[in-house]
Amino acid sequence: MTLQQKDKKMLDSMIDEEIAKIPGLIRNLRLPEFQDFFGIKNESEYVYGYTHGAIVGKFETYYFVVHKGKKPSGIEVDEIAKTIIQRSLEIREKISKNTN
Repeated sequence: MTLQQKDKKMLDSMIDEEIAKIPGLIRNLRLPEFQDFFGIKNESEYVYGYTHGAIVGKFETYYFVVHKGKKPSGIEVDEIAKTIIQRSLEIREKISKNTN
């Protein structure tokens, strides 16, 4: 089964929300207590991975399981990944604007 239109809309909304959180995430990561604790070598890649994981976790676990009562099928997981990949340039641009 493929993603329904309302699910696609919700996924795009969640991606938008996570992109909007990037400046705050970067500010927090630059706090001395976070830098010492995490020891991040590549801030941009860390933020990208964190954002990607947040989107997947939020959508597949929270939205899908809570609202659909099931985990997404393999086809649905593929569509979710494809959607995130299609928006990855937008995610990376937001990161770049806030890490320079």
